Amino acid sequence: MTTEDTTEHTTQVPAEAEVAAAPLPQDEVAVPPVVPRWRRIACNPILRILIFVALAAVFSLLARWITGGQRVGLREMATASPLAMLGQTLRACVPIVLAYVLLVRVIEGRRIDELAWPKLLPHSAFGLLAGAGLMGLAAALMAATGSYRIEGVDASANLWFPLLMVGIVPGITEELIFRGVLFRVVEDSLGTWIAIAISGAFFGLVHLGNPNATWWSSAAIALEAGILLGMLYAWTRSLYFVMGLHAAWNFTQGGVLDIAVSGFELPSLFKATTHGPEWLSGGEFGAEASVLTVLLCLALSIYATRRALLAGRIRKPFWSRLKPTPSDLPAHTAS
Repeated sequence: MTTEDTTEHTTQVPAEAEVAAAPLPQDEVAVPPVVPRWRRIACNPILRILIFVALAAVFSLLARWITGGQRVGLREMATASPLAMLGQTLRACVPIVLAYVLLVRVIEGRRIDELAWPKLLPHSAFGLLAGAGLMGLAAALMAATGSYRIEGVDASANLWFPLLMVGIVPGITEELIFRGVLFRVVEDSLGTWIAIAISGAFFGLVHLGNPNATWWSSAAIALEAGILLGMLYAWTRSLYFVMGLHAAWNFTQGGVLDIAVSGFELPSLFKATTHGPEWLSGGEFGAEASVLTVLLCLALSIYATRRALLAGRIRKPFWSRLKPTPSDLPAHTAS
């Protein structure tokens, strides 16, 4: 996987900005804060997405100008020094993070609960463990069917590239784009189910340009990763969790198990080979194109869906809501 609401139904506005107020005398009636007209307009779902894209583009150009570097492809970074890779990681991630922070804090006017600091360590750690375990289980299923075999160990493999460029960078940037913006903004208007379908489809399509990609591999990405990551975010309302899972999935797949990551071959701790029909082994695209991985992730998606339903995290489309609800509800609140 590399590469809000108003009182009217016509405009979706996120949760109102926090307002500190002293207790009112009993004879006074609390008046809800007024949402500025510009914010009601800017919080239109399509405008929010376009604003994020514009901010990300501007910050990316600014980062390139400040660092004086040219655009570098993934293949070119494979032979770069760890320090150069770290610089490229920051240059890729910081503009997307800044664009997201401005979108939420300024345009939507709310706290970034999905990136709250108390969630950082526990949710990231849980996501990392889940991603590594999930990829390990997928490889075990492939091995059980004879489509994957470890041949040896490469102790000299440089793992900085798969860790930084294929793990951390897509884990942060792609989750902010596809779950933090696309899924969440669509969900605010059209509800969780439509948001899953749209964000998952786009997530699969952007991988169509990867090496060795086919229509099936993109469909597999949409089914396994698009649905699973979307439902996990809907359940946890934590971007740290899906970032950690995504990053660990990529790194474990390519940097540990020697399986191509969305068509990209990477330096790896183990030396391994895949065998058998491509629908079982994933072929040169990697385990993400294996039907075993798709079935495994769909099974986990069903579990995440059930937990999201039990937690009251599934949002209805705006035309079915009795009253507006803010995005990224806290754990105790049903939508």
